[in-house]
Amino acid sequence: MNEKLYTPLEAAEILKIKKNTVYEMIKRGTLKATKMGKQLRITESDLNQLITSGNNQTEENDYIISSGYPLDRPEDIIVCGQDIVLDMLCSSAHSLCKSSRYIRSYEGSYNGLLSLYKDEVSVASAHIWDYKTGSYNLPYISYLIPGEKVQVYHVLNRPIGFYVAKGNPKNIHSIEDFARDDIHIANREKGSGIRILTDSLLVSQGISPSSVKGYDKAVSSHLAAAAIVAKGGADCALGNKSTALQMPSIDFLYLRDEQYDLVIKEADIGRPEINALIKVLRSREFADEINAIGLYNITDMGKRLL
Repeated sequence: MNEKLYTPLEAAEILKIKKNTVYEMIKRGTLKATKMGKQLRITESDLNQLITSGNNQTEENDYIISSGYPLDRPEDIIVCGQDIVLDMLCSSAHSLCKSSRYIRSYEGSYNGLLSLYKDEVSVASAHIWDYKTGSYNLPYISYLIPGEKVQVYHVLNRPIGFYVAKGNPKNIHSIEDFARDDIHIANREKGSGIRILTDSLLVSQGISPSSVKGYDKAVSSHLAAAAIVAKGGADCALGNKSTALQMPSIDFLYLRDEQYDLVIKEADIGRPEINALIKVLRSREFADEINAIGLYNITDMGKRLL
């Protein structure tokens, strides 16, 4: 018996999200799709897998290069991170340095920093909260990239909060609600900044992960977590506000602003491809472009932190 196939539009209707969000999930590897002629089709089993149990990819499978380019040119630049701002940054940098290819990887913060340490990527983004100091990123870098000199540049601060069903029927307002018997969460994969934030908040409140329903079912992006909540497969998840706005059937409950930075090995500073990225990041034009989105705090964008 042939398995039922869905178009991206049909998948969007089932997930209660926008069609463009489905295409973004396919691009990032969160949702599998098969090309049939010029059309994309999604199997019922892959759609159900996303809805019911999440995308349980391994760390190796989470490494996705959306462009499909071979990585055999010294001028190729691989930039890690999931925020759309990095797509815009790479596009603008390419306009200044057309001989280079800026290739996007959607690894999470922890895994991206490890890939930077192993020289597998050129630039890693980070939004890792250290609950002991209450600060972001810098406490982790010396441990994840030992014996290497790096430079850290601030990109932006962005709102993080809870994804909940429209109207917040379960009355979810804090991390303590994750331990309630009637709450199931959509968790993120190990290595992502959101997973580290979730674990740190649980530890700080003395909550055991074993008491959180859904804790062991992890998905690999903000989009996947929001889609599961939108479909009713979970009651809540942590994620960024920009993703929540793509899901008409969920609400976003603000928790905090998180710091989003770029980490670059000092040995690569001076390369034309890297210089173009930094130049764009520090430009008034790029700041205005990001500010127009209306979701980010761009104060100190481009400032060197380390």
